[in-house]
Amino acid sequence: MKHIFIYGIFFSGTTLACCLAHSEVDVNFQNTLTLKTFNFDRQYENGTSPDTHSLSQGLIYRGDWSTKLNDVQLHLNPSIQYAYRLSSDQHTNDMVIPFDPNTKKQAQDQVKYSLGAGVEYQNFRMNIGEITPDSPLTPQVDTHQLRVNYKGLELKYKTPQQNFELGLINRYSPKNEEDYHKLAISKHESDGLYFFQWDGKTPRYHWKFYNGYLTDLINQSYFAFDYQWTKQHTTKLRVFRHDDIGKSKLGEYDNTSVGAMHFIKHGNFTTGIGYQENFGKDGIPKLDNMPIPHMVNWTLGAFTKADEKSYHFVASYDFKDYIKGLKVTYKYIYGDSFQTMNQNDFEQESDVLIQYDLNAWIKNLKFLFLNINYDTKHGKSLDEQRMMLHYTVNF
Repeated sequence: MKHIFIYGIFFSGTTLACCLAHSEVDVNFQNTLTLKTFNFDRQYENGTSPDTHSLSQGLIYRGDWSTKLNDVQLHLNPSIQYAYRLSSDQHTNDMVIPFDPNTKKQAQDQVKYSLGAGVEYQNFRMNIGEITPDSPLTPQVDTHQLRVNYKGLELKYKTPQQNFELGLINRYSPKNEEDYHKLAISKHESDGLYFFQWDGKTPRYHWKFYNGYLTDLINQSYFAFDYQWTKQHTTKLRVFRHDDIGKSKLGEYDNTSVGAMHFIKHGNFTTGIGYQENFGKDGIPKLDNMPIPHMVNWTLGAFTKADEKSYHFVASYDFKDYIKGLKVTYKYIYGDSFQTMNQNDFEQESDVLIQYDLNAWIKNLKFLFLNINYDTKHGKSLDEQRMMLHYTVNF
């Protein structure tokens, strides 16, 4: 019944869009439909955990239906995400499809739906219902099947060079779940995340300041700064600070993280080196079942542990002169100076990312392959592959 209801919304909404688009009502319909085939394979070394494999077909629909009343623009933003498991049940939690820990079964499919509304006036916009933040505590990562949903309220103010956001998020639905629940860290729930964000840009530099107050748990401050010295040299800086909130459910919390990377571009080749260090008795927190925060360099292993020092290397080449749309990136990260179960530990990760935009052959068709090899002394070492083929239609 739930799926029938969702499909009814989708098809009736699409029919309504087609009909009104040819009527005299001044309504603007912008719709995006993405078909995503996602293959996920993870193998653990030394049998520390069961291997996982998943092949699924996803469908992601987002709409922006708007109408203008004098100087006010009204928006309605429906969203439907659906994924169907094509592979057999692996009886393990692959973090792609919902998993029942009691029956040890993977769901055959999942559906995530939401609805947002917005009011826009000049440089101001207020959104309520589903909102789509992309901030340190509430990041979005496209290297998964479905995206995270958030519910809340936000107010935005935009100028040509600066943006301001103020809001509240009180519910979220992780990528492999259907239902919404309170935001939580280590299963400790919060009544809501109050946040403020200020970002801007000039021809030479970009900046972002963010502060997130997660009630009963933690306060997070974040600063990002990118500076382009020349067309060939760019430096990126990321600073985190985490403190406990009074009688926090997490107890006393103390963490500061500083990371910097410098990139050099020569023709179609780009390379970067970086360093990141965590200070304080705690590591960098994240919401349960969520991707890692906006570190200076995205990784699977996170490299967010207390006292950890990590060293980063990135190299990428754009093959546009030979194969238009093809780009290959390699990453290597090594981290040490932290402890696991009171033992000195280290971790290292090497990633190979292949991105192929086939727009020259088939418009809006993209392919992505990601191989991750992660190794640690006292923990779970693994080798992982993600492969995606997604096709987008705008109507």
